Formats: sequence, C-alpha cells, structure tokens
Amino acid sequence: MRINCLSCGFKVELDDVYDDFEGQVKCFVCGAMLEILTDEGMLKKIKLAPAPPLTGARPGRVGGMAAT
Repeated sequence: MRINCLSCGFKVELDDVYDDFEGQVKCFVCGAMLEILTDEGMLKKIKLAPAPPLTGARPGRVGGMAAT
C-alpha cells in the first residue's frame, strides 16, 4: 500500500503489516509523522500528527534574549 505524505508529497510504501493498522508512520524524506487508519489494506483516515512540544523554550524569549 502507498500513502502520500501530507507534508512533502513523498509516496511512502507500507508493507502488508499495515493492512489493518491505526497509529503513526514517519515519512522517510521530511520526517513528518502521519497518523493513519487502515482497514483491509485500504486507507480510511490520514492526518499530520501534532508536533511534540519544544523543550527548554521559555515564552517571551527568542534565542536566549528577552523579546522586545
């Protein structure tokens, strides 16, 4: 089964293991995480997974300096 990455358009080839699957798949080209749902080898739902939160970033600061 092939799915198109929603971020870059790359055609991601999935093995038969993904014929009945719900979860995340990573695009090998751009690294985007896709949430997919398949049933009997057919894609039922696809969307970009939410990006993980940035760690160590503090609101109001840019590059370690106070935002003005």
